[in-house]
Amino acid sequence: MAKSYAVLGLGKFGYHVALGLVENSENVILCDNKESSFVNLRDKVEQIYILDCTDKIALKEAGVSELDVVIVSIGENIEASILTVMALKELDNKKIIAKAISSTHGTILEKLGVDEVVYAEKQAANRLLSEITESNIEEIEISSGMHACKAIVSNYFVKRSVGTIREEDNVRIVAIRRGETWNIDVDSDFVLQRGDVVLFLGEVEYISRILETIES
Repeated sequence: MAKSYAVLGLGKFGYHVALGLVENSENVILCDNKESSFVNLRDKVEQIYILDCTDKIALKEAGVSELDVVIVSIGENIEASILTVMALKELDNKKIIAKAISSTHGTILEKLGVDEVVYAEKQAANRLLSEITESNIEEIEISSGMHACKAIVSNYFVKRSVGTIREEDNVRIVAIRRGETWNIDVDSDFVLQRGDVVLFLGEVEYISRILETIES
């Protein structure tokens, strides 16, 4: 059975959440107190309402009651955010996700019974940090004698060919990511560049030897 959604507040965060739901063909109700917020969504969504999201009666008339998921994106106005969540709780919506702009705001939302608090800017920053500080090595045990590894090409692998690594290090490179694209059909004369990500297999003895060199 399809889930029912509502997005309240169509700032940058709310707009992108709403657009994502629409592109996934989800049933979604959109609410904001400004008509201009709907400009790029009018042709994509039928249920659009210009209203005060803190008004419980207006929300109920718009169908924002007993929904599966409601996303509150009114983080900049803390008072409105709190009052909106209180109205949604009274309308028996099943899951409420709310954007917060500070830890204090988030704590208040949690005490009001919000199921999930989103710190949009903080989480975006964390994702970026995760990407730019991606761990150089990830090791996976396939069996007691065989391991697989994912590693970012640094001094050890750089400017070496796939064939040379296989012959000299006794491991087999099975995939290479350059940019955003993974390539699993790699020629033996393919030369690795700094920043490539390689996935390779080998016996534990040889894998351990390589990892010691990379980590040193």
